[in-house]
Amino acid sequence: MRVSGLAASALALMLASTCVHAEIANGSIKIGVLTDLSGGYEQNSGNGSVEAAKMAAEDFGGKINGVPITVLAGDHQNKPDVGVSLANRWFDVDKVDVITDLVNSAVGFAVLDIAKAKNRMVLLTSAGSADFTGKACDPDHSVHWVYDTYQIGRTIGQAVPQLGKSWFFITADYAFGHALEQAVTAAIKPFGATVVGSVKAPLGTTDFSSFVLQAQASKAEVVALNNGGDDGINSVKAAREFGLIAGGQKIAALGLDSLPAIKSTSLEVAQGSMFTTTWTPDINPEAAAFMKRFIERRKTAPSTFQVGTYSAVLNYLKAVQATNSTDPKTVIAKMRATPIKDAFTNHGVLREDGRMVHDVFLVQVKTPAESKSEWDLIKVVRQMKGDDVFRPLSANACPALAKK
Repeated sequence: MRVSGLAASALALMLASTCVHAEIANGSIKIGVLTDLSGGYEQNSGNGSVEAAKMAAEDFGGKINGVPITVLAGDHQNKPDVGVSLANRWFDVDKVDVITDLVNSAVGFAVLDIAKAKNRMVLLTSAGSADFTGKACDPDHSVHWVYDTYQIGRTIGQAVPQLGKSWFFITADYAFGHALEQAVTAAIKPFGATVVGSVKAPLGTTDFSSFVLQAQASKAEVVALNNGGDDGINSVKAAREFGLIAGGQKIAALGLDSLPAIKSTSLEVAQGSMFTTTWTPDINPEAAAFMKRFIERRKTAPSTFQVGTYSAVLNYLKAVQATNSTDPKTVIAKMRATPIKDAFTNHGVLREDGRMVHDVFLVQVKTPAESKSEWDLIKVVRQMKGDDVFRPLSANACPALAKK
């Protein structure tokens, strides 16, 4: 009887320990959307990403297992020190469980370091550096959801036959732009393409005339715009104004991955431009329903980043619900074990390095004559499987996995 009593006590302690671990910390689920609310990336992420996160929370009725879900918003102003300050306050004072969006890779890296140290989690949806699943990889605290520079490069590389063999780059002069240029260069060379020139443009450039004139003088078949946000819009407008397209050069608008950005640029200006995107609004009924719901609330179509933020938060909350836990390692393990099908993708898979793998599309901006409605702006040129364009696990890019 004594042995049985000890065994029963041990079992009780084990179960108690399990229950303590598998619980939602602090009696709340807090999601911080740390983004650009006032700068050049606001249109593609910003307030729309905050709205998308709220929509995901509403899909659960604002609660999980009786615990309320709260969404906070913060503006990092594209400054890593501002992002770090907000993240520290959220984690330490507001008890935020997970931070998402993080447009601007430099801010993303800084916040990821804090999340590692404090055992919290980040859902990277609009930061693009492939190093988030490379040298900065931390599979127990982060997931990389929407896109990355390696994937963009591979996708564009496969499009070389449709674009051309000689390339000139106009590149945003910060971490994302540099990484994107390197990725595209590495991807197009195996297809026989060469880079004939490159110029760096500061983040927030409004006058791209000197950069576009250098691209025009290069006589490259393809001018690749390695930027995003307002920079992407302004550089496409400058390319059209100075006659690059009329002169026979093709524009690979690598940062024009947004229906609102295309509309802001206008079909008259952007028509014919090609870019890669990880989402189109007609991929499934869930995407069409989300787009309708988003437009009703925001009076504009969602960007790819905003749909991705909705998807990442939705699947995070599903994992919290299933595990009754906000512990990062527990939640991410459940997310890996669960197939992803929602408004963002039909068949996504979260890999062990934190990369969410899904289909990618090469698209072209329609002409005004081809467009049949306000948001009918793009046509799919080619659909590519995620396994063919995202960096494979066999590349051994994530040092953290080698230690396991």
